[in-house]
Amino acid sequence: MNNKFFPSNFLFIMIMFMGTLFSLSSSHWLTMWMGLELNLMGFLPLMNIKGKTLEAEASIKYFIIQSMSSSILIISYIIMYAYSLSWYSMFTNNTISTFIMLSLIMKLGGAPLHFWLPSITKQMSWMILFLLLTWQKVAPLFMLSLINTNYTSLIIISVISTITGSIMALNQTNIQLIMTYSSISHLGWMLSMILINSALTLMYFIIYIIISLPLMNILSSNLGNQLFMLSQKNKSNSMVSISLILSLGGLPPLLGFMSKLTILISLIETKMLMMTLLLLMGTLISLYFYLNMALMLMIKSYMMIENNKTHKPYNFMIMLNLFSSFIIYPLITMIMVYAMTIFHKP
Repeated sequence: MNNKFFPSNFLFIMIMFMGTLFSLSSSHWLTMWMGLELNLMGFLPLMNIKGKTLEAEASIKYFIIQSMSSSILIISYIIMYAYSLSWYSMFTNNTISTFIMLSLIMKLGGAPLHFWLPSITKQMSWMILFLLLTWQKVAPLFMLSLINTNYTSLIIISVISTITGSIMALNQTNIQLIMTYSSISHLGWMLSMILINSALTLMYFIIYIIISLPLMNILSSNLGNQLFMLSQKNKSNSMVSISLILSLGGLPPLLGFMSKLTILISLIETKMLMMTLLLLMGTLISLYFYLNMALMLMIKSYMMIENNKTHKPYNFMIMLNLFSSFIIYPLITMIMVYAMTIFHKP
């Protein structure tokens, strides 16, 4: 960040965080919408943190898309209020809930409404990209979990997001675009469980943050944003980077595999076998470009013998990722068995 304007940056970060918390702590649809707008007003100045022309262009695109989705959202809420005369009611009209769901999917950047996301992420700094792909999804995901209709439409969107995000990342050479399409693919996994078990979606989201934070910090220390730059000499530890990339792809026995395994078990238990196969197919496609990134880092094999220092703030997250099969997997298995026992209780 630009230290010259640090007090104002801190103010915008607090506005962004308070907007999201405002939405999460509200049971009123109108105040949830107000929290989203407050979050937007705090995030837009952070996108222009370096004052570059490309950042200004990206922030304008982001503002237009978010304003459009917010307009659809508030109009749908007003129509809902006209039907039920209450801001607290659940959705009983399928048409209204469809418009609300599509506006939230557009805010999240899920396929097929993902067209705006890659065009702005390649012009961002890594920290702002991390905030866009993680924190900016918290409030819309929470609001999606409250919709109790149109489950079939959400299933279709989740499958399309997983497959589209995987296929679109195959021919990319920009690392930021690869991480963006990867985020769209992971969003499909989160949406698949959001109406069945929102706790599993939250767990998947937290694991995604645990993996992405140290990985993006390591990738930002490279010489550039192009894929071949990963094979150049830099200060990052290659083996740690490879383990984080493969974990993001869901390769066992790393942490990313554990989150996918719990969702797969839940989908199989609810007899959604076709959806399970489609999500697995999308993950197998995405593994190709994850392995491609890992190969770029393996080219630096002559450096792997060196004892490079990793980034100390993320050492705990990296160790959690590497040893998750021994620490987290037994705990998740116990929780899943208990949850399924309750689920099948007559």
